[in-house]
Amino acid sequence: MSEDNPLAEAEQPTELDVLKARAKMVGVTFSNNISVDTLREKIRAKLAGESTDEAPQPTVEVNALSPENTPTAKTPTLREYMASEQLKLVRLRITNLDPKKKDIPGEIITVANEYLGTVRKYVPFGEVTDSGYHVPYCIYTELESRRFLNIRTVKDPRTGTNSVQSTMAREFALEILPQLTKVDLERLAATQAAAGTFSEVVA
Repeated sequence: MSEDNPLAEAEQPTELDVLKARAKMVGVTFSNNISVDTLREKIRAKLAGESTDEAPQPTVEVNALSPENTPTAKTPTLREYMASEQLKLVRLRITNLDPKKKDIPGEIITVANEYLGTVRKYVPFGEVTDSGYHVPYCIYTELESRRFLNIRTVKDPRTGTNSVQSTMAREFALEILPQLTKVDLERLAATQAAAGTFSEVVA
């Protein structure tokens, strides 16, 4: 890599990468070797409500013996399905790996799309998460995808000359911890409320 332009080799997502991320968001499954055109069409068909030859959309389970039953069961809308999947909580231990943020105790992470609306949550880093910190799944995937440009100077032991190396590195180390019991969750919610942390969902 040239010393004059350490950013030259920073990785940029391809169109296929972007489409795969969007497909996961709207619930379209695909093979690893799928083409851009095919994946684009599957996403279009999904959003238009057409069949994509994938797994069927989840439906509400009906208990035939229940007196509350009606002749027709409601099928969740895509927004309802996305909310049930993307807002479920994940318990994490979070370590910030970006040296530029070493003095920052945490930050507000925001995820927004046409199905969920806006999901916003303050996420702490470091020791305060050692016992686990709960975030919505969509916030977890955002943290997982974060990268930063890591630039360092390396000295060649043979020539003694310095060279600049740059790589795209993970911004956070995330360790998924076992889910807590209902009692543990209530205690954790009380602790987070007392600490002034918050989450917000805006339609």
